[in-house]
Amino acid sequence: MDIKNFEIAFANREACADGYTKPSAVLVPLIEINGTLNFLITQRAFNMKHQPGDFCFPGGRSEGIETPVETALRETFEELGIPRENVTVLGPCDFIISSFGAHIKPFLGTINNFDIKNIKINQDEVEKVLFIPIDFFLKAEPMAKIIRFEPVFPSDFPFDLILGGKNYKWGEVTNNQTFYDYEGNIIWGLTAKIIDNIKSILKKHNVDN
Repeated sequence: MDIKNFEIAFANREACADGYTKPSAVLVPLIEINGTLNFLITQRAFNMKHQPGDFCFPGGRSEGIETPVETALRETFEELGIPRENVTVLGPCDFIISSFGAHIKPFLGTINNFDIKNIKINQDEVEKVLFIPIDFFLKAEPMAKIIRFEPVFPSDFPFDLILGGKNYKWGEVTNNQTFYDYEGNIIWGLTAKIIDNIKSILKKHNVDN
């Protein structure tokens, strides 16, 4: 082993989240309806294996060598029938590494020259579609809760190998959750985190209303 091996391995390498070389990506669609700007949010089909019935943005795992943006656009077409030529990607939100290992890259985009009547819901993945005015989220005061996680050790965990043993001071792991209630539809989890991130980005640029 010499320095050449490292040069080859690291040449032109793009950093990613440890262990997640193919992240998930979502599109955060903005669409204007009758002069009002809305988020397009889907509800996951109730027969889905993971998070059935949760509200989310269209997206999923990357396939092949596609970029995260390509993933978001492909998934939007597969779930809703909105062609990529009708989407203008404005830019990335901050990526998310969840407490459960999800690595998600969201992209904000506008839906242009597309009649919402032409949305074709993939019923295997989508239960329904909501159009929620941006102003609702900007003005809402969501419920906020903090989840605290505690470590659970296997019976053969080698406490004797670490300084402090069973009394080792493990750092606290928390997860902040916000809940938006829009006409009885609860937007929470990663979807709410993405919305909160967009709100914080707008606030940094003094765009909050």
